Amino acid sequence: MHAAIGSPVANPGMPTLGGASAPALADGVVNVLVFYRPAQENSTAALRELGQCQAPFAGKPVRWAGVVSSAAPAAAAAALARDSGFAGPVLVDEGDAFYGSLGLALHPVVVIVDRDHALAAFEPYRSVNFCAVVGAQLRHVLGEISDAELQAALEPPPPPERGNGAAARSQRSLAAALYDAGHYDKAAVYARKSVAADPRYADAQALLGEILRAQGNCAEALAAYDAALALDAANAAAREGRARCNAP
Repeated sequence: MHAAIGSPVANPGMPTLGGASAPALADGVVNVLVFYRPAQENSTAALRELGQCQAPFAGKPVRWAGVVSSAAPAAAAAALARDSGFAGPVLVDEGDAFYGSLGLALHPVVVIVDRDHALAAFEPYRSVNFCAVVGAQLRHVLGEISDAELQAALEPPPPPERGNGAAARSQRSLAAALYDAGHYDKAAVYARKSVAADPRYADAQALLGEILRAQGNCAEALAAYDAALALDAANAAAREGRARCNAP
């Protein structure tokens, strides 16, 4: 269990990978400490993502630093920080003492410490929205967003809409058969049912476009083609149908 939010964070002097020494925490700024391990897949992903997340905080009172165990290969730790684009010193945690003082138990993890050297946030790596979550935590500590705005940012995104794929495919098959037989009105009914059953089924959207075009309704056909291409940019039927509707 990590240290409690609001508890004081020690500020030992630590060696850096560059051969110098630096305090764990800079004074008068918000400190973002990134504990990582070289040659660990999640650490590589975290460093790369955070390297892109630092730009919006340039010029603000924020100090970023990586932290690696003294047991980690120094060359590999330095190479990961460099290749990821992460900007900031990399501190060497002798015997993992600093890591242990925070009660940490996993890598990678971001620890945010406020201007008074109190623990403000603890964010383990997540494969979705990691940059956005760390950024929101940091903006909250800087006083740029409210508690409510932070909570909204921390809420996981809703799962993608899931339709009834089996029903959608069945309705599309009927629509395609009716379309091939020239029964456009009935085909349109089943194509719309397929779209309703699974709005993310690009082939159903494209077929609806084809039927509407065959009925001479290119205005609605273009909307159906665009919906198909928004779901699948390589959908050949939608691309070709759209071109035919736009042809002089």
